[in-house]
Amino acid sequence: MYRFNIWRIVLILGILLLSVLYLIPTLDKLYLPLYGNIPRVLQEKLPQFEITEDNTFRLDLSSVDLPEGTNFQEATEELQDVFNVQLNKLGLEETTDYLFDTTEDKEFFVNLISDKAKENPAGTLENLHLYGSLPMSLRSILPENRLKLGLDLKGGVHLVLEINLEESKKALLKENAFSIPESLRAEQVLCRQAEQVPNEDALIVLIEIPSRLRSDEEEKKKYLDKAVELLNDVNFFDNPEVLAEKTTQTSYRLRLSDRGMKEYSDQAIEQVLIVLRNRVDAFGVSEPSIRQEANRPRIIVELPGAKDSSKPLRIVQTMGRLEFKIVKKSPAGGSRWSGSADTAPPDDLPENSEIRYHHETGDWYVLESPVLLSGHHITKARPSSGRTSFEIVVLIDFDGEGARKFAQITGNHIGEHLAILLDDRVQSAPVINSQIFNTAMIEGNFSFEEANYLSNILKAGAFPVGVQVGEERAVGPTLGKNSIDNGVKAAIIGLAGVLVFMVIYYRLSGLIAIVALVFNMIIILGALAGFGAALTLPGIAGLVLTIGMSVDANVLIFERIREELRTGKPVWQAITSGYQRAFVTILDANLTTFFTALVLYQFGTGPIKGFAVTLGIGILASMFTAIVVTREIYGLTIGNRDVQKLSI
Repeated sequence: MYRFNIWRIVLILGILLLSVLYLIPTLDKLYLPLYGNIPRVLQEKLPQFEITEDNTFRLDLSSVDLPEGTNFQEATEELQDVFNVQLNKLGLEETTDYLFDTTEDKEFFVNLISDKAKENPAGTLENLHLYGSLPMSLRSILPENRLKLGLDLKGGVHLVLEINLEESKKALLKENAFSIPESLRAEQVLCRQAEQVPNEDALIVLIEIPSRLRSDEEEKKKYLDKAVELLNDVNFFDNPEVLAEKTTQTSYRLRLSDRGMKEYSDQAIEQVLIVLRNRVDAFGVSEPSIRQEANRPRIIVELPGAKDSSKPLRIVQTMGRLEFKIVKKSPAGGSRWSGSADTAPPDDLPENSEIRYHHETGDWYVLESPVLLSGHHITKARPSSGRTSFEIVVLIDFDGEGARKFAQITGNHIGEHLAILLDDRVQSAPVINSQIFNTAMIEGNFSFEEANYLSNILKAGAFPVGVQVGEERAVGPTLGKNSIDNGVKAAIIGLAGVLVFMVIYYRLSGLIAIVALVFNMIIILGALAGFGAALTLPGIAGLVLTIGMSVDANVLIFERIREELRTGKPVWQAITSGYQRAFVTILDANLTTFFTALVLYQFGTGPIKGFAVTLGIGILASMFTAIVVTREIYGLTIGNRDVQKLSI
């Protein structure tokens, strides 16, 4: 006899309701008031904004316990991004209609400055939908994501970024040639120079022996042992070899090992991935896929919806390497050695000199090769007004070490020109009038959009190694539409074929299997949306495959029920016994396939993973619908009725 279980019914209806909620497109008019525009982790911590008498939105962060890993600066930058996007939707522009400001007391302000912005501050703040009305306790249950389409369905750009190992090797040797002497001198070891060995992946390091130690062999040995110990700590190089020993100095060879280069390459790829993800977050690129190709120094970037010349593509391709170098003084006299794009640059250059061109005008500059300061020390970059109210510049703040170096550079080169380079192109070369202790300024006739773009690139960081585009492929939306149409057509044809077969062969019981199959499809698509996964063409293939697998479990159950009915058992007893006897077979068959899906997900790349995710979710969903849902349908329809014959 069938026993009605309310909790089982609630579970089935709850899963169905959640799956449908995840699939229903939600309009912004409903979605934004429910969830808000400020990131959820900040919404949980931040108080409400206040409107002051002078039409300013004020937020006091002095007593706010910010989420772990987020400081005041990062929180305000996040808020500025949200305000910029939402205020732009209302037709307001930064610098024209509103300005941001912060105080040392950790207060954040949005100052409304134009008459248009001041018309209805309360209404404006309400229309921004900064905070959601849905309680935080419900947001873990109710959906915030929607089903997304992958690159092959939506169209976009597929990029393969390759790490240029030869260029990276040169950069690593050059970097250590400058950094090793500095680090040794910081530890009271006199290092004259570290220079690259011609045609070898090695450096020669010259250690000078102080005169006071030359006659004391024991102290001299301790001094050189300390130098060797410091050289042993240099990453990616083998232990130093002694080349020559003299009374006044000892020279060592540091060879870049294959193992070290492999470690450097792996580390560099991790850093490139971090930089790319930071840039994607900074620019709000929609639904990107960024991953390393298995066992190769290559990174796969997929940007759904992007075009060949779009900003998402540009932020991926930009190296973002910022450098500061001194412009050499002209031999003919003058403060800098440079020329216009119409004149030829000099052929013979002094040692440790190079020619670089202006990014916009094409003018050339003769620069000193050593990089005095790089963008690694940047803590903040932002667009701002320049020396005139119509000029837009980019201001850069450094960390402690960067500020110290920048003050030293500007203090030692007053009256000279400091070239600011981005990806080996001169952005500007201002004259140093006085020592500067913290903030650098990049000029370049920027529009606000260009200055904001450059600021975000600098904040997100530069690629730590040479990166080049190995492959670029655009996927048109027409191809994506055809893929969707063909995939949907395949699913409908498969579903229709299964429907006809099940109804003809199993009659009314076949209709129960079809109901479970539709339920199964809803659960799979809802789960993909809930996990934030993107539906791809391999995913559709996994979905179509799941249709057959879902019905396969029902076929096993129905055949078992038929066998029980042939023995003369009553209908409900035959149904119960059929489910019990088929369970082990269904579990065994689905578990082996599920483990295969896990292996494909673990070791496969993007498309294979998409197929594995859909297949894995489909297996779990099909077991639930075949074993639980269909049994409850049987129970609710005939479980407590005196049915003499089952249509199966």
